[in-house]
Amino acid sequence: MIQSTFCHLQGIGPATERRLWAAGVDSWSAAARSDRRLPRVGPLAAHGEASLEALAARDWAYFRGLLGGAHAWRWYAQLRHNAVYLDIETTGLAADHAVVTVVGCWDGRELRMFVRDDNLHQLWDYLAGFDLLVTFNGTTFDVPFLRATRPGLRLPPVHLDLRYALRALELRGGLKSIERQVGLAREDELQAVDGYLAVLLWHRHQAGDPRALPTLLRYCAEDVVGLQPLAELAYERHCALLPPLPIERLSIGERPETGLDWAPEIVEELLGYLTAY
Repeated sequence: MIQSTFCHLQGIGPATERRLWAAGVDSWSAAARSDRRLPRVGPLAAHGEASLEALAARDWAYFRGLLGGAHAWRWYAQLRHNAVYLDIETTGLAADHAVVTVVGCWDGRELRMFVRDDNLHQLWDYLAGFDLLVTFNGTTFDVPFLRATRPGLRLPPVHLDLRYALRALELRGGLKSIERQVGLAREDELQAVDGYLAVLLWHRHQAGDPRALPTLLRYCAEDVVGLQPLAELAYERHCALLPPLPIERLSIGERPETGLDWAPEIVEELLGYLTAY
């Protein structure tokens, strides 16, 4: 889909882009062969060639208007083989008053968990190897926390925040709510775990409860692996709203299994504690 996108060119918005598609200029390759000129844009052939060259050279600065926000879903088919799905757990909601405790990462093949006071330092080099970062609400939560934890952090150049990609499809609410709406829900027993319970689990871990950290890791891992089928769904539903284009379509996979053990009884204990108080 990204190679049928023209919104990164100055002077081209969604309406002009659709007019180009309707006129048969439906890809950068087609633009490179075109003799059309547009006001404020100039010859399309030069822009088509420049876009193809920038993509081949991984010149991300050339695409700066597409690296996040409303159009980021368009990168998904192009970059999904070098994508990392990420979710973090913290001790609070504000990066200046709380710390990152756990970070879960899934690359479509391997699940990696990074833990404060253990291997969190390995995360920084790990993230630098990817082209696409996929999160849910990472724009306002995960990314600011990570940057506060590691100033100068190098993140993947393209960021697909599914909260906004899904909201544009009228899918609203939190991550677990949207999973249920589209038939990708996690196990019923894990539905009760939320961000506040994750904070309590971290405190229990620090107090020496051996059940707490595995349960926190499982909760974070479920958030992470569920992002892949949601990204596939978001991409497919957005593509379905477009006119026929020479773009790659994707199948929506099942929710991956984490393979991590956890302790349901500690969740019951904490929920009972919260109910009592």
